[in-house]
Amino acid sequence: MEIFRDIRVRILEDDVLHRHGLGTHGTAASAHVIKLVSQAIEEGYNLVEPQAVYDEMLAHLTEEGKVVLATGAVLDNPHAGQDWQGLERVALAICTIGSKLEERVSELFAQGDPAAALILDTVASVAVGSISRQIDTMTCQRAQEWGMVAGPRFSPGSVDWDINDQKVLFSLLPADKIGVSLNEHLLMVPRKSVSFVVGMGSGVPVPKARRPCWYCERLDCPSREPGVDVIV
Repeated sequence: MEIFRDIRVRILEDDVLHRHGLGTHGTAASAHVIKLVSQAIEEGYNLVEPQAVYDEMLAHLTEEGKVVLATGAVLDNPHAGQDWQGLERVALAICTIGSKLEERVSELFAQGDPAAALILDTVASVAVGSISRQIDTMTCQRAQEWGMVAGPRFSPGSVDWDINDQKVLFSLLPADKIGVSLNEHLLMVPRKSVSFVVGMGSGVPVPKARRPCWYCERLDCPSREPGVDVIV
């Protein structure tokens, strides 16, 4: 098990604008909006507390496509049978930017500034996405070192994977060490946190894409990666 805190977060203006239907992949943003986004990004960099907890372990697939880990825990990712064929190992991760940025968003709403609050909330989403991509990239590099292929990453509660498997993931990783917990609805606290699993193996098919957006049917999702309109 490893804990990462020295993570350089990358928050790009166009990524923030895209989530509001603006910028390069949408309607042109006004000078006022661009100024608000720039200010929010600067504030975001000052408030993010990037952290991640990570582990790898041996695993295999059952004939029914369930993922059985070395601990005996079972994950029921419906995509595993197809996208993690030849599974030998899994990487598990929980990432977060902490609670400070989330608290600032709440303050802005309370102060009657919903525009600034919404933009800052988007900055927070982009920030935690930056962390998860970096951990995913590291996972791919480690898979290569093992002589394996890293399949696509999937998260409990998204792309048809039952959110109940969050309980399994949190039983395997000490999320409390990075200040993350599950509420009664199995949602992560702080909200701007991401959990995911990557299947690895020498026989795992090379994925056509790494980002979860490529496997999700929500084509109208505002957080969808620009240019992704084909389901893999």
